[in-house]
Amino acid sequence: MSDLNIFLKALKKVGYPNPDVVSIAKMMDYNLEEFLPDLVAEVGEEKADQFAEKSLNKITPKEGIRVNLYDDPNQYAYIQIHNPRLDLENDETTVLCDWSWGETQILHQDEDGNETYKTIDELSEDLGMGDWAEYDELVDGIKDDCNKIVYTNCGFGVWWDDYKF
Repeated sequence: MSDLNIFLKALKKVGYPNPDVVSIAKMMDYNLEEFLPDLVAEVGEEKADQFAEKSLNKITPKEGIRVNLYDDPNQYAYIQIHNPRLDLENDETTVLCDWSWGETQILHQDEDGNETYKTIDELSEDLGMGDWAEYDELVDGIKDDCNKIVYTNCGFGVWWDDYKF
């Protein structure tokens, strides 16, 4: 029996997706960087695609994956994942996904020091020429945190493709 089959049996027993996937892989000495290629070799690309899509659907509620910001439960962003698909030529450890914003609430301080919660769309509309780098850093940080959630629960990450409005 291959290492993949043993790993999948262990995951089935504890439930998959599971926030302990990385720990289980380490405990079993299974290399998660081989997870998607092993899966494709074992069941074929079509079934591996279905596996990845089902896994992502299980951890993604209707509103999207919630990413908490700055350790403040009042600041968050939901990312909705669309059309997940394998592209092992691009990256063997991630699933290519289109994405969009769900509900977002981010504390913003204006030039006068007034604080209000805004959506990510409101923040992007109010950007001045010198604010794009900070905005891009915010968006990249949210996507990185979302990727960590996916990796921790599924054993593979997300490669962010097209943004869907």
